[in-house]
Amino acid sequence: MSQELGNTNKQEIAIIDDNQIKQFQSLYYLFKGKRDTEIKLFDSYKQFSYDDIIELNDKVYNKLELHEKLTDLVNVTIGLNNNEIRTFGNWHEFTQTDWQISARTKYISLEWDFNIILPNQTHKVPQTHTLRVRIGNNLKPSEMIQVVFQGSEEYELEEVQSQMVCKIDFVNAQICSELKTVVSEWYDALPNNSEDHKLIRSILKHEVKIQNLVILSFLTSSVILLNFLYGFLNSSKFNFLPEDLSAQIYLILTASIPIVYFFYRMGALFADRILKKQIGKLRRNPMFEFTKGDKNRFKEIETTNKKLLKGLGLNIFYALSANLVAYLIGIVLKMIINN
Repeated sequence: MSQELGNTNKQEIAIIDDNQIKQFQSLYYLFKGKRDTEIKLFDSYKQFSYDDIIELNDKVYNKLELHEKLTDLVNVTIGLNNNEIRTFGNWHEFTQTDWQISARTKYISLEWDFNIILPNQTHKVPQTHTLRVRIGNNLKPSEMIQVVFQGSEEYELEEVQSQMVCKIDFVNAQICSELKTVVSEWYDALPNNSEDHKLIRSILKHEVKIQNLVILSFLTSSVILLNFLYGFLNSSKFNFLPEDLSAQIYLILTASIPIVYFFYRMGALFADRILKKQIGKLRRNPMFEFTKGDKNRFKEIETTNKKLLKGLGLNIFYALSANLVAYLIGIVLKMIINN
């Protein structure tokens, strides 16, 4: 009888020990296990408002409600252009803050940290997942160089250059995929930046073609002028050209090269002036419409861009008018010949 009781106690101890080992393994993975990380970069020109940030948080929590969530934390960091960084340890504190301030937004960083019970898990031990979204890449050239010389990995360089970065530390791949889909769909639904300035987008996209058009306009005006000049010099009234055809060709070529080059340089200088004075100063709308300073910046850029577009249109007109000026000079030369 005592032997049977001893065997039963040993079996119970063995069972308890086995359960304790499994619980220990689960807890050890919870605290020491290395999570996988997935990063998605977003590079489209989008605009972000306060309501968009609220909407993203609602979408994330709507997705988390489908799982057995035990704890959750939300951290929000706002970088402003007055060298001020505001950090909030909970969502309520962030939403109660007055953002009608003069400072402009440089970047917004959001972090959701939560513990959930994974589906089909034998031992219900919570596992930690973290979703981070960083909006804005306002790195100065000096800061970019510093990142390069710090020996950062290639993906880190891509992160700091992207308009928005979504980084997920996860244990369960399905939850990671769900969260990434939530962020991607939210991002795709955002309004495009400078949507009210399609002309500006087109100009910025084709600035090299505009430069070439200006230079070509000056070159064609030189050709027009040379044609009339040849007729003037070869007319019976003046007849400055030699009678030998080969001598005429040689003289025309040697005289044409400096004239064409002179017009080319004029066109290049004029095109460079247009690039620096007008095209180079055109600005997209700010990516953030978060603070009152951001909204004021919208109005400033709109006013400035209108002035620049007007000046750009006038300069392109002046460049194209070089052909008309060359033609009018040619008409004057022709009238002198006929008289």
